Amino acid sequence: MNPSDKATAEAYYEGGMRAFESKDVKNALALFLSAARLGHADAQFRVGVFFYHGIVVNRDEREALKWFHKAAMQNHLAAMSELGIMYAEGKKTQHSPAKAYEWTRKAAEAGHPQAICNLASFYERGVGVEQNFTIAVRLYEKAADLKIPEACFALSHLCYKGIGTKEDHARSARLCRKAADLGHREATLGTGIVYHEGDGVEQDDEIALRYFKLALSMGMPEAKRFIDEIEKTQGIKL
Repeated sequence: MNPSDKATAEAYYEGGMRAFESKDVKNALALFLSAARLGHADAQFRVGVFFYHGIVVNRDEREALKWFHKAAMQNHLAAMSELGIMYAEGKKTQHSPAKAYEWTRKAAEAGHPQAICNLASFYERGVGVEQNFTIAVRLYEKAADLKIPEACFALSHLCYKGIGTKEDHARSARLCRKAADLGHREATLGTGIVYHEGDGVEQDDEIALRYFKLALSMGMPEAKRFIDEIEKTQGIKL
């Protein structure tokens, strides 16, 4: 990209960001597209997001893949990570576990937190690579340290079962609560269950009830049964 195009692309991109922040989403996409066509990697990624999620356009995974690929070829880590997800899912695009693994690995090795978590999942499930729980645990630990809630929750499960690491219910409970506190819905319900049952932690229905109510507010109807049970048997009202 020559200096003139680079300056123009940056101006389009900044305008797109201002429009997006002002909730003028249609104009934001138009400006991002203008920047993307001039080779602006961040804009290319954002255009991919618009098409992938169907934001003010019809959802088009092939178009999303095209723009993610353009950005990824410029070493855009989030775009690499998204490519990995799309090739792994392979819904309306090519299903390629090998490509999913390679793009995810590149982003993970460059330090992208979500890609590190996704790569751990690939090792756990054997997607594009030989299944290896020990490597999966190591990668989940790294992503959990970077506060990726899915990594905390997945690692909690492996610690509970003793898969790829020693069985440790106390560590599992800590990780589950960490995931919950980072906004993970299933972990929020799970944390309630952990404290309700006293599995890996000291039994505490006050804490359990707090997490169950939060889980219910997050769209986890299973939590209602536990709330009713606790309030009926102990009369706790927070």
